[in-house]
Amino acid sequence: MSAPVYEIRDPIHRTILITEDERRVVDHPWIQRLRHIRQLGFVSLVYPGAVHDRFQHSLGVMHLAGARFEHLVASGQLAEFSAAELAYAQQIARFAGLLHDVGHAPFSHTAEVFFPPVEAVRLPVAWYRDGRQPSGRQATHEDFSLAVIHGLIGEGILDPDLARDLCAVLSSDISRSRRLSAMGPLVGILRALVSGEIDSDRCDYLLRDSHFAGVTYGIYDLQRLMACEQIVRGPDGVPVLGMDVHGVHALEGLLLARYHLFLQVYFHKTPPAFEYYLDRAIATGEVTFSLARGLSDLVELRDDHLLNALHTARAAGGVWSRRILDREPAKLVLRERLGFDAQENLLSDSLHDGLTAAGCHVFRRHSRQVFTKLASAANPEGIQLLCERRVLGRPLVENVTRHSALLTAFNTPIDLRHTYVLRQDAERAKTVMDRLNSW
Repeated sequence: MSAPVYEIRDPIHRTILITEDERRVVDHPWIQRLRHIRQLGFVSLVYPGAVHDRFQHSLGVMHLAGARFEHLVASGQLAEFSAAELAYAQQIARFAGLLHDVGHAPFSHTAEVFFPPVEAVRLPVAWYRDGRQPSGRQATHEDFSLAVIHGLIGEGILDPDLARDLCAVLSSDISRSRRLSAMGPLVGILRALVSGEIDSDRCDYLLRDSHFAGVTYGIYDLQRLMACEQIVRGPDGVPVLGMDVHGVHALEGLLLARYHLFLQVYFHKTPPAFEYYLDRAIATGEVTFSLARGLSDLVELRDDHLLNALHTARAAGGVWSRRILDREPAKLVLRERLGFDAQENLLSDSLHDGLTAAGCHVFRRHSRQVFTKLASAANPEGIQLLCERRVLGRPLVENVTRHSALLTAFNTPIDLRHTYVLRQDAERAKTVMDRLNSW
């Protein structure tokens, strides 16, 4: 990999260095488009500072993936690989971090319900490990990210083998080039750095989102976590990304930060109602939004395209567009933690039926997040994240959850359901709720 020649100032990581090859990718219009895709969609309606974009985040993930890999190399833990192999692996780590989110549509996750069938964004059949292209499901932003990476070959920006290896790191469905295949276990380490239990994606977005939202919920000890990362060998002798046992508390801090940020910011009661408004604006034809042509549609879409369409629709009498642009919140009538209280879930159904019978426009939004897939007694088939400790001077490798009851507890997801009515129906909803409470 060529030496860094450009500096980018960043509020989270201070200085991000990029090479000439990376700059060619960063400067491409498809990547610059991420400057116009907000990281957190409608969250800025609650936290006004949360107007940062996917471009900043992508640079941050690239920086962290590269820095973490460089730390492993500098500590001598990857000495079995040649300098050329390590340089190529670091290049892959950085580019995979940069491009992991390039497939996001306007308003980030909000727009994913309108994605086309996966057939619209398939890669060449020869790239798939089983020789079969995916079909029969809706595309995701990850599918679009792979399509953008492949498209950069035709743009003369990425080498075909490098592009394929980036996709192979981001998706286990993609086969590697001969060069990357020869590196064996390095592939698993790269995947763990970019999309694993302690990946660079969440390491960046927790700090970045909490910074711009103006909260402390997402703060954790990144430097300690990085310092305790190491290559460990499991029972099969294959080297994988793990940690020193002294880093368990830093990992607990990461998961606690993620848990609190989801509850307090990402799953706040207000944004889901505006996501529903946008759904209705598109579904009723107030706003035209289509990704039917796949990549060629995606690369032309930014947040301001939808915002301009919403302004036009409001001027033409669009009620859903007006609610979004006038920031008219819905009335939350019930917030449930699903699976915790069966009696409350029964009450929810009675409430929903009662509100509908009273003529209220009632709708529900579901928010669910699994915080860790780590293997534990409750989840024996989960992901093995290994840690190493010394016993009488000898290394002992174990599952990290053996050293933390907190990590085991995080196998239970947050599963929330919000029930709303439109603001105009608030008084009728109150009458229904009063009647139910009197039973």
